[in-house]
This record gives sequence, structure tokens and C-alpha cells, in this order.
Amino acid sequence: MKGLIRYLLAFALVASSLPLAHAQEETPSRLPDEVMQAEKALIVCECPRGLAVAERRALQELQRWGRFRIVEDRHQADLVFLFSANQYLGDYLTRDGPDKRPVSVDFTILTLIDARTGANLWSDSRRWGSWRVDPATKDLITELRERIEDQTKRWSLADVLMCGAAPQLTRFAHMTAEIALSRPESGLSRIAGSPDRLAFSSAEAPDFCKQAQLVLGPDGRVNAFEVVASKADSMDLNEVVQQADQFDFSGGKYPDRDQTYFSVLSKDKKVLIQFEVQGHRSVLSRVRYFF
Repeated sequence: MKGLIRYLLAFALVASSLPLAHAQEETPSRLPDEVMQAEKALIVCECPRGLAVAERRALQELQRWGRFRIVEDRHQADLVFLFSANQYLGDYLTRDGPDKRPVSVDFTILTLIDARTGANLWSDSRRWGSWRVDPATKDLITELRERIEDQTKRWSLADVLMCGAAPQLTRFAHMTAEIALSRPESGLSRIAGSPDRLAFSSAEAPDFCKQAQLVLGPDGRVNAFEVVASKADSMDLNEVVQQADQFDFSGGKYPDRDQTYFSVLSKDKKVLIQFEVQGHRSVLSRVRYFF
């Protein structure tokens, strides 16, 4: 009897650990910065027979999503969306032509490749056979979209406005660049190729503006600072619209590129929030704080 009890206790301990171990195995790793920051994507389909529908479906899903601008040249791309039935060997930049391995269209595999290095940044597959390539492609892009959105930092309007009064940044108001840089606790450095800006970094600043840029006016003094949003940052425009009485709205197109934007300027002229229109989405672009 004692032996049976010891056996049951041991079995219970092992069984109780299984869900945790399984959960740890199933926990997805974070997507690398190269994926989160990417803006332009090239679709490549090594697609014999039934796999060929993956390219069309991928284009439709990515255009509907609107996060990436689709390009047709690898040298313009940040990411390559590679669809294939064989696992990627890491040789996209070095091999001579397309993959020449035999293909059995059993798997639909999506691999995200760094367009500059050829590195495999993320990959997943669906073993749904040659007749279900279209839904498999859609499912893979949906999974990627959910992963990216889960990893995107969502800033509230309060997060953004808090930086306008952050002493770590407001103390530089109207200083010359030389005086600001001379302060030992400044956290400032020059930006190569941008003589009218200084880079700022501080662990003590509010989260949204831990990294910022001081902007120098024509007189060489700091007259503003700016936070440039990355693709990993987002803000709900509806929150701003709900407080529309506090802001003035305007919009237009950048003169140097075919990109629509609109701006939200606080009534006191102290904070300018800029969004870019990408497909059906409004994407946070930058926030400037004026002194």
C-alpha cells in the first residue's frame, strides 16, 4: 500500500507540472526589432503548382492590413515575406536563383527574412495540404498581425501629454546647444548630419519621452523637443477625437513623398501630434512639444 501511495504521489507531481511545462513551450518568443520596425515589404513566392495562390492571397491580406508598404525590389525592402513549401536555408541573398529542391506541396511556410542580411527573423507553417494554401496563407498573416499588435506599445493621450511638463526636458528650454551639452547630467549628444538637433536619453523621463530629440531654432537655442514614434508605437486617435475641443486639426501631404498626414495641435500651441494615414489606419508618427 505504501508503495502504491508513493507511486500515486509521484504521478500527481509529474502530472501537475505538465501544464506549466506545456505553457512555457507554447509561449511565443518576442518578434525581433527588425520585424517591429519594418516599413516596406517584398513578397516572394517559391510556389509550384497549388502553392502559387499564396502570393495573391498574401498581397490581398497585407494591403488590407496596411502596416507595410509593398515594394517590388529587395533593395527597397526591409522585410521579405517568403512563401514556400520547403524550410528556408538562410541563403536568400547568396543562392543562384530560386530554390531548386524538390517540392511536395504539403506545407505552406511563411518566413520573414531581413532584406539586408538574409537572416530568418520569424517563420511558421500550416500543414494543410495543396488544396488549402489560400486559407493557410491568410491564417499565417493573421497570426503575424496578432503577434505584432500584441507587441506594439499602446500610448494613451495622458502618456503623451505628460512629457510636455517633464523637468528632464523642460530644463533645456531656450538654452544654446553648447550650454545644454555642457551640463553633466544632460543625457544629450549630437546627431550626425542633423546640426539643428540633439539626441536626448534619460531613464528618469516619462516612458513616452525617455528617448527624444531637442530641436534648435534659427537662433541656435532649444525651442522644442520631439518624440519620433516607431512602428512599435501606437496611439488611439479616437481618444484625441473625444477631446476635440482641446485641439485644432489639419492635414495634407508631405511635399517630398506621396504620404498623407494630419496633425492635432493643442489649443495652447504647446503640443503637436502627427499621424500618417496608411490604408485604413491612422498611425502615430511624431509628437513635438514647444517651449
